[in-house]
Amino acid sequence: MRTPPLIYIDFPALRPGTVGAYAFAFACAAVATALRLAIEPYVAGVQYVTFFPAVIIATLVSGFGAGLFCLLLSVAAAAFFILPPRLSFYIADLSELLVTLLFILITFAIIIVIGGMRFAIERHRGVDQELEQYRMALREREDRLATVIAELQHRTRNLLTVVSSIADNTMRKSDTFADFAVSYHDRLHALGRVQGLLFRQQRGDRVTFDELIEDELVALSVDGGDRARVTLDGPKGIGLPSGTLQTLAMAVHELTTNAVKHGALKQPNGHLTIRWREETLEERGEPWLLIDWKESGVEVPTSVGGTGQGRELIERVLPYQFGARTTFALEADGVRCTISLPVPATS
Repeated sequence: MRTPPLIYIDFPALRPGTVGAYAFAFACAAVATALRLAIEPYVAGVQYVTFFPAVIIATLVSGFGAGLFCLLLSVAAAAFFILPPRLSFYIADLSELLVTLLFILITFAIIIVIGGMRFAIERHRGVDQELEQYRMALREREDRLATVIAELQHRTRNLLTVVSSIADNTMRKSDTFADFAVSYHDRLHALGRVQGLLFRQQRGDRVTFDELIEDELVALSVDGGDRARVTLDGPKGIGLPSGTLQTLAMAVHELTTNAVKHGALKQPNGHLTIRWREETLEERGEPWLLIDWKESGVEVPTSVGGTGQGRELIERVLPYQFGARTTFALEADGVRCTISLPVPATS
C-alpha cells in the first residue's frame, strides 16, 4: 500500500494533544504578532496578514486543537497590540470588528480542513502499519507452516521406512501368512500408539518412561492376574527425548509381546520385574536412563519365537542411533535385558 505524501512534519514532541503542541501554537502566535508589529509602518488594512500562516503552520504541525488555540491567541494579540484602541481587547471600529469575524470564520474553516486531512493521513498511516504487521505475522505463520510440513514429510518418510522394515522382519520370522498377519498387525498397533505419544510431545508434554511402560502393559491386556506378576520399580517423571521415543517404545513392545506369548506372562510360575532409574554418568556429565528387564520362573524352550526384531532393536538400533549401552541374554529362567540410554533435559 502506497503511503500518501505528507502535508506536515511529524515531530513526536509536537504531536496533537501534547504540551509541546500547544507551546508550538503559542510560539507561532507570538512570532506572527512580532512580525505584524515589525511591518506596521509599511502595511495598512491587512491586520491579520501574518496570522494566517501562523495558524496554518500550527495546524499542520500540531493538529486541530493547536490550530484552534493559535487562532484564539492570534485574535487576542491583534485586538490588544494592533487594532485601535491598543493595549485593550475592545475593538472600537465596526469595520475592524467585521474583518476580525471574517478572519475567524475563514481561519476556522481552514483549521477544520487541515485537521481533517491530518486525521485522514494519520489514520491511513496507522492502517498501513497494521497491515504491515499483519503481513509480517502472515509470513511468520507461512514459515512455521512450511517448517511443520517439512517435519511432517520427514516423519512420514521415516514412518514408511519403519513400516517397511517391520514388514520385512516380520515376514522373515513368520512360518505362515497367519503368523505374519497377527505379528504385523500387533506391531502396527504399537507403532500407532507411539505416534500418539509423539503427538503429545509436539504439544510440549514430554512422555515419561513410566507412562510408556504402563501404556504398553495396558495395550497388551496385562492386567488382573497377569498384572500381579509384574513388578514395576522406578521413579515417575523421567522424560524421554522425542528422537528416541519411537525406537525405545518398539523395543519395549517386542519385549512385552515376547513375555506375553512365551515368557514370564505366559508360563504359570513366571514373573516380570522392570526396574529403572536415572543417573548422571561421570564420563559424559549428562543424565542417562538405566532400564533392567528381568523375567524369572520361565522354562526357556530351545527356540524362543518373537524375539528376533526386538533383539535387533536392542542390540543394534539403539546403540547405533542413540549411543545406548545394551545387553540381551536368555538366562536359565528367562530373558534378561538392560538398556542405558541418554536422556538429555532438552531434545
